[in-house]
Amino acid sequence: MVSNTFWARGVFFVLFCFCASAVQAEQKKIFSTPGGDEYEVHYIAFSSTFLTSDIARQYGLSRSKALGVVNISVLKRKADGSTEAVGALVDLNAKNDIQQVRHLDVNQVVEGKSIYYIGQVQYREGEVLTFDVSVFPQGVADPLKLRFSQTFYND
Repeated sequence: MVSNTFWARGVFFVLFCFCASAVQAEQKKIFSTPGGDEYEVHYIAFSSTFLTSDIARQYGLSRSKALGVVNISVLKRKADGSTEAVGALVDLNAKNDIQQVRHLDVNQVVEGKSIYYIGQVQYREGEVLTFDVSVFPQGVADPLKLRFSQTFYND
């Protein structure tokens, strides 16, 4: 018979691992501008087949085993520590392993107080794409630049 203490420790361990992996999954970069403002740029890339057909249709996206989705959002940090979504110009390029660069069209999606910038990219099974992102939040002259990579798989 397993004791309650052993069971509780097991549950705690599973929850700890889950929370630790969730924290690592967050992808964002924080920027400070010369004017003293701080921005968070959140980013994610994934296979379009993770979207349901209804969601893809709602946002005008194509679902395919060879198409990925890139989602960028820009938040401005307020003096009280809270954040708010801000409009921006987002320039997005994808580079493959042989250094071919593709410029991606980005569409702005506004849902209530949230603003997203969504683009799609074609990929091959197991391909690693490196994304170069330049973000120009409203009222900011110099771009906030970041780079990230994502391996895409057909599911």
